Amino acid sequence: MLIVLLPEHLQPDSPGPVRMHWWHTDRDGSLVDAGLNTLDELHAKYPAERMRALVPPSAVTLYRVRLPVRKASAVRAALPYALEDFLSQELEELHFAAGPRRPDDRVAAAVVEQSNMAFWQDLFEQARWRLEALMPLSELHAELPPAGVLRVQRSPWPTDMPLVMVTAADQEPVMMEEGLLAFWLQRRLADRDPEDRIVELYGVDAATLDLDIETQIISGPDLTPELLAPALRRATDTRPVFNLLTGPYASSMAAPPWRKMRTTMIAAGVLLAVLATQFGLESWTLARERDRLQAEINSLFDIALPSSRRIDPVTQFREALEGGTSNANGGMGGLLYEVLAAASSKDSKAEIREFRATPLDMEIELHVASFAELETIRANLAAKPQLRETLQGADSGADGVTARLKVARSDS
Repeated sequence: MLIVLLPEHLQPDSPGPVRMHWWHTDRDGSLVDAGLNTLDELHAKYPAERMRALVPPSAVTLYRVRLPVRKASAVRAALPYALEDFLSQELEELHFAAGPRRPDDRVAAAVVEQSNMAFWQDLFEQARWRLEALMPLSELHAELPPAGVLRVQRSPWPTDMPLVMVTAADQEPVMMEEGLLAFWLQRRLADRDPEDRIVELYGVDAATLDLDIETQIISGPDLTPELLAPALRRATDTRPVFNLLTGPYASSMAAPPWRKMRTTMIAAGVLLAVLATQFGLESWTLARERDRLQAEINSLFDIALPSSRRIDPVTQFREALEGGTSNANGGMGGLLYEVLAAASSKDSKAEIREFRATPLDMEIELHVASFAELETIRANLAAKPQLRETLQGADSGADGVTARLKVARSDS
């Protein structure tokens, strides 16, 4: 997750691009990386990260107010009127956000100008960021000291001017410039009973504050380096306790439309994966079956027509069947039958070694015992008026005569 700190005194007419301090944390809130960049640069570096922003104390004011109502909607409705006496601006110009209910049963509240809220949202939207939360910076240090104690610490956050933080059990955290701390403490302690005038100072020199002698001062070491890590973990809580994105600005915190359909999308994805797997298995099975059938066809062709050259077994089988049954005058089967009948008569016995045939003609290689038998076969073929025979060549050897004949159907 990315946590960015909005610059102090950031206005719509501020010269851009605006550079912001940022912190990159892992799931448990531990710091991974940090830097100072523009929102566009951050988007290029971390395009898929979630984004939350911190509002500097100069742009938001925190209050603690007593509200008798408990329902969240009633608290939001009553909050502007409960704070009206503390504000100098018109209520319509301000945005009110309710925080958690404190141990003293009062409700923490934040007030920020409407114009600032709109400007901040536009700033992030233009940089293609969707803000998950917009939190007051001071709220990240709302650890409550004992009753009657004002705890003063230096701020660990990089701001234009070094700030100090004041926390107490009866008020929301306050951040201010160190030069204003003495005046603020004097006014704050004046309203307390003498026994409640206890100030804890961590890394702050008591001599610079000019406190009343009745004030009990407890000094401690500078804890600034130790304050950032717990604050970042608080900023990355699953549900931030104080989020300014409420009311008309709550849309930025709303889940994107696809997230509402996440369960349906997951189910659809699983179904698609199952269907794709099933389709793949069926394709593989069909491919194996095709190869098996092709092998069987080839084997059957070699057995049925051992002397024929295999080119397209299915077509060759079809032509042989058509020629041997329904088309005696026009088919390889019929032509082959006529040639075999002539070559296997009682007067001649021949061995057919090879033949190449089409539905119209056939080239056949015969092996016979002598030229006399060859002539007998040729005479048998010539006796068939539907056939035309041509001797392509003949060779004699010790084991007999090998002849090549071409037999075609006669045009007459």
